[in-house]
Amino acid sequence: MDDLIKLVRTYRLTVGLAERLQLVEEIFPLIEPAMRFFVFSAVRPPAAEDVLQEILKAIVTGMSKFRGSTNGELWGWCYSIARHKLNDQFRRQANDRLQPMSPEELSQLVEATVDNASLSAGDKHDLEYAMKLLKNSKPDCYEYLRKHFLFGLSYGDIAEEQELSYGSVKMKIGRCLDEVQSLVS
Repeated sequence: MDDLIKLVRTYRLTVGLAERLQLVEEIFPLIEPAMRFFVFSAVRPPAAEDVLQEILKAIVTGMSKFRGSTNGELWGWCYSIARHKLNDQFRRQANDRLQPMSPEELSQLVEATVDNASLSAGDKHDLEYAMKLLKNSKPDCYEYLRKHFLFGLSYGDIAEEQELSYGSVKMKIGRCLDEVQSLVS
């Protein structure tokens, strides 16, 4: 059995506060790097540190409720908490239109998350141009495509965030892709 799951099991069985704090100090360094990478690949730096702290706090405070018995179940549980906290952040950003993402920032995200070697220079230029046009003409489409393709949110995650049905989000993203294709043509 992995050391991390052993520490979590011990934490769940431990009653004393001092012992639990010591276990958290052993668990935290094992979880924090993966959560940091996950958050910083999805959220811009000014907010990323705060979101990371919320995630780590939720993991630690909820650890006594975790009922899994494998390392995979533990990581799945941690990433589930992280996705929910990221969705909370995306909702806050959507409500706060004062934090727009510039085309340059979007380009940096694309370069950081996608192997651009697969795109020719012309295709890359067309994509950047289409995304600029889309952001100006259909900001909602821009946001849907950004969340789905750049941040990797599923249709279900976006539906939950936007309080829409799964089918509605799937249809909106399909229409947005058609819009991008028409802009590029």
